[in-house]
Amino acid sequence: MLAALAGCSRGTAAPAGAPGVEASYDKLGRLERLVYDRNHDGKPDAWLKVRGAQVLSAELDDDFNGVVDRREFYADQPVAAQATPSAASLPARAEIVRAEQATGADGKLNRVEFYEHGKLARIEEDTNGNGSVDKWETWTGGVLVMVALDTKGTGKPDRRIVYAADGGEPRMEVDAKGDGTFTPLGH
Repeated sequence: MLAALAGCSRGTAAPAGAPGVEASYDKLGRLERLVYDRNHDGKPDAWLKVRGAQVLSAELDDDFNGVVDRREFYADQPVAAQATPSAASLPARAEIVRAEQATGADGKLNRVEFYEHGKLARIEEDTNGNGSVDKWETWTGGVLVMVALDTKGTGKPDRRIVYAADGGEPRMEVDAKGDGTFTPLGH
């Protein structure tokens, strides 16, 4: 459980039974929920839904204001523990598959991160607060490769920035006709 707590939070993890950690069990005595005070201020800021030693989801208050501003969801099956001396004593943990986050002061969840094999693959975000996605990010191997933007409020991208694999200058592209065909800006 230590690995799961450390993996889904930005604070210092502690085992169940330690100060600041509350555990709940089902009728059969299986662990089903952990509540944790990551910054040790006496108020809970991480709520984990678990099945035994496997984290299913987490709700996090990352700015410690009493409001959940990040939700994480994990795969149904745990992944094998890594072959490191410290990992040998930790339970296997599931890979993150999706996270929802509030990026603004209003606390509304406006950003969704999608993961493949535990790595960030894409992000969809409502940057202007109108309830519609207007920014899409594409990631490959932990590297941002493209950002697409809806600057006209149509619900689909009309501009995008494509990042060069070699680290060179990014390329700005535009869909001038709104038909999904992008051309380099200025052409």
